[in-house]
Amino acid sequence: MDKKAFIDTVRRAQKKSSPLPQFTAEDVVSTTAISGTPMEAFKRNFKANHGEVFEDAAALVERLRQLGCKKGVADEKLIDTLGLEKEFELSRKFDIENPDQYDFGISNGSFVIAEDGTIAMKDCDIADRMVSIAPWVHIAVVKKENIFTTIGEGLEKILENTPYTILVAGPSKTTDVEGVLVEGVHGPGKQICFFI
Repeated sequence: MDKKAFIDTVRRAQKKSSPLPQFTAEDVVSTTAISGTPMEAFKRNFKANHGEVFEDAAALVERLRQLGCKKGVADEKLIDTLGLEKEFELSRKFDIENPDQYDFGISNGSFVIAEDGTIAMKDCDIADRMVSIAPWVHIAVVKKENIFTTIGEGLEKILENTPYTILVAGPSKTTDVEGVLVEGVHGPGKQICFFI
């Protein structure tokens, strides 16, 4: 089939298609996934994807020690570093020439979506994306008031104030290699959400 014949086939198919069905929010929201408070739903769904959630800085420090962390990098736009500089060597600028020196990175998370356990990270809230993708452990710091219950609510906020948003639903995963699930291939092997 040549290009013209292909385009003509698509145009004929478009004329025959019926209008798309209309859905309400109730039709597309998983009531099971959002059961409980938004915080409970987020924690449950994020943990189901092997993410970890903390609200206590001492518990976070202990977890980072368990993971063998010694040196980290904090994004320049992150105001509250949770006192991690007292416990670990902490740089405020990512060194692109030496990316393997960091055990963990910590940056702002713009908001979370409870329904699917996702952290949204907007470009306008971070100075350097490498902080969130290069170290083995990444910590996204999110304000408790920035929890959206449904995917629809979160999607409405994604493009506000920025053209680029990363959605993180746990550690990086792939099953490209012989169908075996491997975590940490294209990004952090440990994803943590810390609520302030």
